[in-house]
Amino acid sequence: MPGQVRAIFKKWFWNTYDYLGTLILVNILWVLCSLPVITLPMAMSGLFRVTNRIAAYEETGVRDFFSGIRDNIWRSLRLCGAFAAVLLLLIINILFYLRIMALWSWTGAILSGAMIWLVMFVGLLGIYCFPLLGQRETSTWQIIKTGMFLVLDNARYSIGLLMVGLAILMVSLLSGVGILFGGVAAIGVLCSTGLREIQKQYEISETDEVSDKEEARGWRDLFRPWEYQ
Repeated sequence: MPGQVRAIFKKWFWNTYDYLGTLILVNILWVLCSLPVITLPMAMSGLFRVTNRIAAYEETGVRDFFSGIRDNIWRSLRLCGAFAAVLLLLIINILFYLRIMALWSWTGAILSGAMIWLVMFVGLLGIYCFPLLGQRETSTWQIIKTGMFLVLDNARYSIGLLMVGLAILMVSLLSGVGILFGGVAAIGVLCSTGLREIQKQYEISETDEVSDKEEARGWRDLFRPWEYQ
């Protein structure tokens, strides 16, 4: 597991580095598309079309953001709606159980704690569901079931991805400009790369045929990128 985690983060770094310019533009488009929250599903479907292609070592550009919206908007709407409904229900339950702690302290604490763990599980589920949305033409329910299986079967790996994703989000928010110029896109690349790597152990990745494009990279490539072919 530690070696797998190091490999995923190394690939995520180079995937982000290689497409930094594209990701900045895609991130700006994501922010513009999601300013009215109701259009967030549109932004998500476009973002993960681009990041999935990056993780699969396929050529991509801003045009794929718009093709992703065209192809996946309705499934993205259903998926985002399902996540929003579940999260809203869990938050309402947490607030309710916190209120009853004055009367039944242990009961309220246990139940509210359980709801918080479920919120975390939903966050873990999102790591895989949104990349799966752009990868497969399957139903929303099938995407959710696949995501649940991957989370439960790879709990530590999934928690690691979530923690890094939250760290990127926090740094982006604190910097102010990060959330506009790359933070969300970097998280998208992390999720897409993480999904692709974890699929390899089940031999269900749809991008195995391009694995030969994955080349060893070192710090020299960071300062001398023209030598990378």
